[in-house]
Amino acid sequence: MAKTDIDRVTAELERLKRENEVLSGQVKRLVKAESRLYDYQEKLDLQLKEYSALYDLNSRLYTCHDLPAIFELASEYVINRLDYERVLFFQKTEKGDAYSVCACDGYHYAHEKEAVSGLTLSCKAAILAPLFAGANYSICTEESQLKELVEHRDLLLMNEYFICPLGNRAEPVALLAVGNSAENAEFYRRISDSEEALFGLGNLVGLLSSTIENQILYTGMKKALEQERLAEAKYRGIFENAMEGIFQTTPEGRFLSCNPATAAILGYSTPEEVLEGVVNVGLQLYVDPSRRAELYAMMFQRQDVKNFEVEFCRRDGSRIWVDLSTRPAFDEEGKLIHIDGVIQDITERKQNEEALRKLSQVVEQSPVSIVITDTKGRIEFVNPKFVQLTGYSLEEVLGKNPRILNSGKAPVEKSRNLWETICAGKVWEGEFLNRKKDGELFSEHATISPIRNKDGVITHFLAIKEDITERKLLEAQLFQSQKMESIGRLAGGVAHDFNNMLSVILGSAQLAMRCVTEGTPVWQDLEQIVQAGKRSSQITRQLLAFSRKEIIAPREVNLNEHFTEMQKTLGRLIGEDIRMEFKPAPELWTIDADTTQLDQILVNLAVNARDAMGNGGVLTIQTANIRVDASYSQFHLDASLGEYVQLSVSDTGCGMDRETLSQIFEPFFTTKEVGKGTGLGLATVYGIVRQHNGFINVYSEPGQGTTFEINFPKFSGSPLGAAKDEAVAVSGSGTVLLVEDDPLVRKTTLDTLKEIGYQVIEAAGAEEAISICREKGTHVDLILTDVVMPGMNGKEMVDAIEAFRPGLRVLFMSGYTKDLVAQRGVAEGGRHFIQKPFDIHALAAKLRETLQQKSLPTP
Repeated sequence: MAKTDIDRVTAELERLKRENEVLSGQVKRLVKAESRLYDYQEKLDLQLKEYSALYDLNSRLYTCHDLPAIFELASEYVINRLDYERVLFFQKTEKGDAYSVCACDGYHYAHEKEAVSGLTLSCKAAILAPLFAGANYSICTEESQLKELVEHRDLLLMNEYFICPLGNRAEPVALLAVGNSAENAEFYRRISDSEEALFGLGNLVGLLSSTIENQILYTGMKKALEQERLAEAKYRGIFENAMEGIFQTTPEGRFLSCNPATAAILGYSTPEEVLEGVVNVGLQLYVDPSRRAELYAMMFQRQDVKNFEVEFCRRDGSRIWVDLSTRPAFDEEGKLIHIDGVIQDITERKQNEEALRKLSQVVEQSPVSIVITDTKGRIEFVNPKFVQLTGYSLEEVLGKNPRILNSGKAPVEKSRNLWETICAGKVWEGEFLNRKKDGELFSEHATISPIRNKDGVITHFLAIKEDITERKLLEAQLFQSQKMESIGRLAGGVAHDFNNMLSVILGSAQLAMRCVTEGTPVWQDLEQIVQAGKRSSQITRQLLAFSRKEIIAPREVNLNEHFTEMQKTLGRLIGEDIRMEFKPAPELWTIDADTTQLDQILVNLAVNARDAMGNGGVLTIQTANIRVDASYSQFHLDASLGEYVQLSVSDTGCGMDRETLSQIFEPFFTTKEVGKGTGLGLATVYGIVRQHNGFINVYSEPGQGTTFEINFPKFSGSPLGAAKDEAVAVSGSGTVLLVEDDPLVRKTTLDTLKEIGYQVIEAAGAEEAISICREKGTHVDLILTDVVMPGMNGKEMVDAIEAFRPGLRVLFMSGYTKDLVAQRGVAEGGRHFIQKPFDIHALAAKLRETLQQKSLPTP
């Protein structure tokens, strides 16, 4: 081979060797770059939200045409995304020898903002020396002791800060400082040199550096396009690997794009399946489509929507809760062109929140006190019931020992035993007599148990404490009432027997006095016996009064006249928010009664009615003449045959259920709060009425008010202004449908109707009556129905029957007065009404009157 060929080959090999070395270096750099990119990508996955916001900031920065707009967007990002409190931007002065503040944010007071706005840092300042020497940043943490860093805390008004150059390192075009004030540092991200903190700030610094340099140095279009391409590639990696879902949809609800996380959240395998399978977000994903309308309403106001929580349907039909953050995009004409969004699955969090909410409600609304202490016995939590009961606020008891409630009336051994028991990991149960903040004593039943962590170590103590003061008082009251009842019986018996003996003593002494001469020693001895007997009779009279067996002083009384005298007194008693109506019956019979006890009856019933009408109402007093026949008295053992004067006291209050009605006349039974009622009022009324040989009926339903009907026997003498009663023929014919839910009343009324001469079909309730009327061939001339019945009342039942049997005659009956029945709208439109209790004559007359009326017009 010629020398020239050898030289040529050698040169070619040398050239190839150099190219190979260059390529090898490039490959090595690429491998190293790829390795660093992989590590960087892992960190990006942990800071998805930060990158999403950074991506958004990048897009917005490229639309900025001046530095103030860039600084404003960057300041918002530092505070709202990186979570630092304060941010400062410095820009070179015209002379180029210093940096002055050109933008700031996070300074909450005017004087602070004014101070930093005029701040200038010389290029020779000690704080900037490390940066010009090549350092990437300077950090002043809370523990920093470096003089050149500490001195600038007051200038920057930052107790801890991070400062770095923006742009060219050799000659930065701007400086960025972020940090926190001393008083607010704990509420923000702390300044540190941790990888996470530097990562977020480093990304921002890198983004701002290129953006600011592009603005200030007017870099060429090629470089700008290249940076955009690199940024797109970088954020495409973030998009694909983000843990949160990132998506874009059309205004109509079709996906334009989404990342794998979005697909996984919605139950799809790939983003392509989402784009193909979800054609209408509103119909396919939203459990409640109206929530999508809410979201769109906010976006059409041109606002970004953050943390919009809504329930979604997944592909398999299961439901999840998601957190949506969306940003609408509009064209130049203001038309919505697409929606960018981030979606996060928060189902587990919502479930935990719901469980926590329920637990919180249980604790907050618990009817017993709940106290949590640490292992030293210091209070860490009390619920509202504790505050309400003791009078101490949460702030007043935090850190205190529950002994602040100690009344000093419990033995020391009891507290020692309690502490030893719970410290041993056992449950202690017992009673305390404690003292409230205002000094009032109260009784508690407490169950105190240890709380352990997952390792079984006792960390706290839990006390569940029930206020048993009322129960204790009731026990004492019961004991007292039993004791007084026993004493009363003993006193009454002794007084009765002693009076019998006194009658013999006084009578014998007075007879003996008639047989001796007045003034003699024997007569004087007998006189002393008589005087002693009279004094003894005074003592027995007091004993009889104590035992409630005192002698009453009845006289002939007209209830209309007596109530007229009492009306003003009762008016003052019930108050102005209750209207009182008096409806006296004409030609009312008189009764034989003790007027003092009549007053007591009226006062007790008026007070009960007032308490039942807390928001005002109507108190109606009504009188009437009634007759009680054998069929009625058969099922009302207190009611004897005869004529009575009825005093009816009705209210429009809260009413009572049947269980309460069965106990209202029992001594010491009351539905009022402790201290507002003794439970003796109605018991006294009952005793007075029975002592007058009368009887009481009570009619009440929850929410329907209450009517007390007190029946006194008619005065056996000549009644004042009495008119002769016209005899009413007790006869009738036809078929009556009797509707009554009370079995005893139904039986009594059935027997009475048959006695008059009617055929009777009975029904125990409205549904049964409607069913009977629907049967073809069932003939009914008249319906006799109770007004208030369980489920459907009498009026509702009649309305239902008239839909297929129009014009049917109806007679309503009720224990309430007709006036109160009319107020409820159940007796109207020409309907007839009879009030319970009624005798056979009144019922026969009312039935005849109802049957003789003309048929009601068809509805």
